[in-house]
Amino acid sequence: MTITPYLTNKIDMKSLIFYCLLSISFVASAQPTKPIEYGLKSFSINDPHLGKINFYLDTVNIGKKAPLFIDINGSGGEPLCFLIKGTKFTSVANTFDTKVIARTADKYHYIILDKPGTPFCDTLKTSQTVQTFDLKALTTSYQYSREYNEKLSLDWRVAATKKVIGYLIKNHYWDKSKIVAYGYSEGAQVVPALAVSEKRITHIAALAGSGLNQLADGITNWRVKAKNGIVSHEAAQDSVTKKFQRISEIYKDPLSATKMIDGHSYKRWASFGSVPPIEYLRRLKIPIFLVAATNDDSSPIYGLDYVMLEFMRLGKTNLRYEVCVGCNHYLNSTSATPAPDYLQLVLEWVEKS
Repeated sequence: MTITPYLTNKIDMKSLIFYCLLSISFVASAQPTKPIEYGLKSFSINDPHLGKINFYLDTVNIGKKAPLFIDINGSGGEPLCFLIKGTKFTSVANTFDTKVIARTADKYHYIILDKPGTPFCDTLKTSQTVQTFDLKALTTSYQYSREYNEKLSLDWRVAATKKVIGYLIKNHYWDKSKIVAYGYSEGAQVVPALAVSEKRITHIAALAGSGLNQLADGITNWRVKAKNGIVSHEAAQDSVTKKFQRISEIYKDPLSATKMIDGHSYKRWASFGSVPPIEYLRRLKIPIFLVAATNDDSSPIYGLDYVMLEFMRLGKTNLRYEVCVGCNHYLNSTSATPAPDYLQLVLEWVEKS
């Protein structure tokens, strides 16, 4: 049985932070908890400033040079794999889309990184049975590591990914053709900054990310709720005022790794709120594939529409903007019309551009 997607609602998900998909499978055979069981080989880089960077490379064509496909996942300090042990059952949940490996490994070297201070797989225990256990409760109770809270930032994710790209190039994995940075949610906010910093990247795909400062998303949501009569304008204004107060606190202490709001450090929030993604996107001349969803509360479409408007104003022609009508943050349709296969569209687009 597979349940996907699943939202880990540890914090105020509908206002500020984004999480990846969680897919959970129950099988009679051994549970895949090691990188090699996903067709991945483990690598580590020890950097004096960034710390230990763990990353994984698919093994399909590992002995050959190939283009690079870098999967930059969403936010949170969860591992890529959870082993769930309950009463008379075990299961595995993944916080990355394992299907991407299978669909890229033949033509590319697929790469994905761990978050700082986060293992590839960790164990969650529950006394509940397979019929009664609560995946949401289990995952939301997961404690991020101290190292994650101390290091995780936009800067860390960009710098660590650059180190991995440099390692792969130095060790002759790259065929000097294409390097694709494919980001979802928070990862979609990483890829524009990464491409500005790492000039060897040839294509970026940003799915369900942000165009403007992500700290504005929650404010926008309150305004929309008031406009639609879901809450009163007075209640919405009270909530917006509180958000501005909290955001002000973040910007006053942007390097704090101990002060926390909504499950993440001020350092993390301030880094992702330092430069709006549009500022990076407009600097790029490489092909850009941008996907937004009209029913996305985590990454409201308004800021992504602005990216399209800005590219039109500037006369830039390197943006492909796709809108998933009626879709949620996971790019799953909430209507009778199924959502497009955006991974397939991205792969076809890379081949042609």
